[in-house]
Amino acid sequence: MNPKPIAMIFNGVWSQYAVATAPKYRDWIDLVYVHDLASLVWSDYRGVIVPFQSDHATLGAHRDAIYGFLAGGGRMAVFGDARQWIDAEWADRPVDNHWWLTQPDRPPVQTLDFGHPLFAGLTARQAGWHHHGVYLRMPPAARVLQRSRDGEVVSWTTTEYGGELLAGTQDPIVEHGVQQIRHLDHFVDQLVTWLGGSRPSAARMSIDEADYGVPFLRPQPAAQDA
Repeated sequence: MNPKPIAMIFNGVWSQYAVATAPKYRDWIDLVYVHDLASLVWSDYRGVIVPFQSDHATLGAHRDAIYGFLAGGGRMAVFGDARQWIDAEWADRPVDNHWWLTQPDRPPVQTLDFGHPLFAGLTARQAGWHHHGVYLRMPPAARVLQRSRDGEVVSWTTTEYGGELLAGTQDPIVEHGVQQIRHLDHFVDQLVTWLGGSRPSAARMSIDEADYGVPFLRPQPAAQDA
């Protein structure tokens, strides 16, 4: 078993790199380049994160290995349009990332299943912000975890492949990496705990400047998103 329990599939997106290499998460997450999947020993990991903005065409070429990992009891969280290799149908939706200014009483995600370990102990704000699409069709035995204000499926999970596959249309890794939504430590900590079996102890994610080789330009304080 790999000393880091979680593999994050990586295709060069800076925000994915920022989360995986942050001092808070780097003992839990291995970055696995998407074009190195042929040599990946999937069984070395307890869980896998496929973040938003992933290369799903390349992932689809490794569909048998992915479902083999699930068949062995692995857990996988997939964010983004993975219909090329998941048995589900995605539809794009307009992204409402200003709802907290215009409709503070009507967040984009309105229904959440707090009985799932990913959401246990979170508030509605911590678990639901903007989303990039909805699922029109899921695997037959899937359990809906989140619905939009229009009642459409934002995330779901299924254990019918052996382990657990969770799919959602939000973008927690990307948003946490760029620090535009400043409260995502709660969600990503819960994600790491669910996939990796233990919880990061640091209160807030930080960036290790030495990891980048250049002076780091800290973002200016931003308004809270939802």
